[in-house]
Amino acid sequence: MWSKVHLLVGDIGDHCTFVLLVLLALVKITKMSDAVAGVTLIAFANGAGDLVTAIVSSEAADGVSYNIGSLFGAGLFVVTLVISMTILFSSKPIIVSNDVIYRDIMFYIFGVMFIIGFGIYGEINAFTSTLCLLLYFVYVVLVIV
Repeated sequence: MWSKVHLLVGDIGDHCTFVLLVLLALVKITKMSDAVAGVTLIAFANGAGDLVTAIVSSEAADGVSYNIGSLFGAGLFVVTLVISMTILFSSKPIIVSNDVIYRDIMFYIFGVMFIIGFGIYGEINAFTSTLCLLLYFVYVVLVIV
């Protein structure tokens, strides 16, 4: 079993390396800062699969439940396991400005609160979707500034 897991992770790693090289080239060509690249290009590369899956599964009977579960499950995975493993296996201390942490966590919390509010409201429509896009746009602008 572990050999199959190793093959899968290795295959994923090969694809990630390709995507990473393309993203690094785009960052270099556009002279984009690491922070802006992180909240735009890398976020898009990380979330593109989720976007396609969400669009396809939204037509299914339990599609919305699946989408909410998978998206928040992925977010929880990233903020717990990925961050923990990055810190544990780093060869040097990782130092991040408190302002960056507070900004990113506050926007994540706002995003979660939006979804909770939509759940209480009982509907996600064009207006509520626009609010989510606006939240992301404001976040990107604050990272750029």
